Formats: sequence, C-alpha cells, structure tokens
Amino acid sequence: MREIEVVAAALSVVASLSAGSAASAAPTAAQPHPWDRRIKCQAKDPQGRKIVTRYGNADFGWQHFTGRHNIKKCGTIAAVVKEHPETDDHHGRLTYGG
Repeated sequence: MREIEVVAAALSVVASLSAGSAASAAPTAAQPHPWDRRIKCQAKDPQGRKIVTRYGNADFGWQHFTGRHNIKKCGTIAAVVKEHPETDDHHGRLTYGG
C-alpha cells in the first residue's frame, strides 16, 4: 500500500513539473488596454468628420468628463464639436473649445 502512495506522489510531482514547463513555454496573453475603448457618444463637426467619445478611464474619455468636469449628457459633447476646431495638428488631432 505504501508503494502505491509513493508512486502516486511521484507521478503527481512529474505531472506538475511538466505542466509548469509547458505553461512557462506558452506565450502570455497581451495585457488589455488600461482604458475602455467602447464608444459612448458620436457627433459630427461642420466638416462632416465623425467625432467619437470613448468611455476611457479617469484620465480621459467619458469617465474623465463625468467625474472631473460634471458632463452628464452626450449633447454637451455634440454642442462643443458643432464649432470649427480651434487647433488642428494635421495628424488627426483636433482641439475644440468648450
């Protein structure tokens, strides 16, 4: 009976070691973005460009607006982008006043 327990323990150790080596050889999954990329609001500016507001996180996006700037409705964002952009870096970044 004792021999069976020893063999079972040895097999358990071998199985755990082989599982560990297979796990360490497997590539790890990519880390998810630290911000929520889903779209919360959409609006169009006077040039017809679609302006989206993403949920984001506490630093930018909808979660930033609602927490720090007390913006609660998508209509507020739409009102801001109805005007022409104040600055355009010609690389896709537009700044609207508001």
